Amino acid sequence: MPAPISTADTIIATVEYSLWAVGAILLWQVQFSAAARARRAVPSPLAPWAITPTHFFQMAFCVVAGAWGAQFIVSHLSNRTLGEAAVDGDLWQLVLGTALQLGLLAGVAVASVLPRSTITPQEASSPSPLCPHPFLAAVATCLIALPVITLLGYAWKGGLQLCGFETPDQEMVDIFRQADSPEKLLLLVGLAVIVAPLTEEIIFRAGLFRYLRTRVPRWVALILPSSVFALLHSNAVAFLPLFALGVLFSLAYERTGRISVTIIAHSLFNLHTILLIMAGVTS
Repeated sequence: MPAPISTADTIIATVEYSLWAVGAILLWQVQFSAAARARRAVPSPLAPWAITPTHFFQMAFCVVAGAWGAQFIVSHLSNRTLGEAAVDGDLWQLVLGTALQLGLLAGVAVASVLPRSTITPQEASSPSPLCPHPFLAAVATCLIALPVITLLGYAWKGGLQLCGFETPDQEMVDIFRQADSPEKLLLLVGLAVIVAPLTEEIIFRAGLFRYLRTRVPRWVALILPSSVFALLHSNAVAFLPLFALGVLFSLAYERTGRISVTIIAHSLFNLHTILLIMAGVTS
């Protein structure tokens, strides 16, 4: 006889299904309705990025060097400096992840002050008016992502299992579940909800996607940054959902012209995942 469903589980399921329903309605309105088709005829407010290939690759080098340098420094700290992280594997992974994200941000900061290369008049054109309500657009983007990513995740994981592949959760998910102190949990939340969304959206959407979208076919500009974004999470089970999430964020950035929309949406999406993990919901 199956175990009875608790009141808490019922509330969580009701909230989740309600969020999915709202997301599905928003997806229809944004992508398939007559108003959506009319909006697609309007040029994107995201202006071409006025940057030469040389300058772009210089910036990319700074970002990669920042990530590598930060992890290199942390890896060579003494055990006394590292303290508990020197013997706690989960905490060590968290320290490395934090170093990676902060190194990427440091690389972005250095790249932003590099001398500008000469741009062509066509690339220097003024942007169209931007999204007037970025927070509402971010909430809508997150809600749209929930049913799409959840259903893709279940289908992808099921397909991998049918093919005989192991389907472990992401390392960070396990670290969240096993967090044994408020300090560690607070650091994890800060990394997942603040640092990672800021870093990843600046690099993959405001950086790679924006550079590619006016220089290669649009489908390449959507697929390439999203593939790199998913691959860097180093988990086969999460690859397709994260790839789809990257595409959705790129579309939202292109539609609104504001990177703040995808940064906030990314934060909300990660926060939603954390709340489910803390509530004991398994993937």
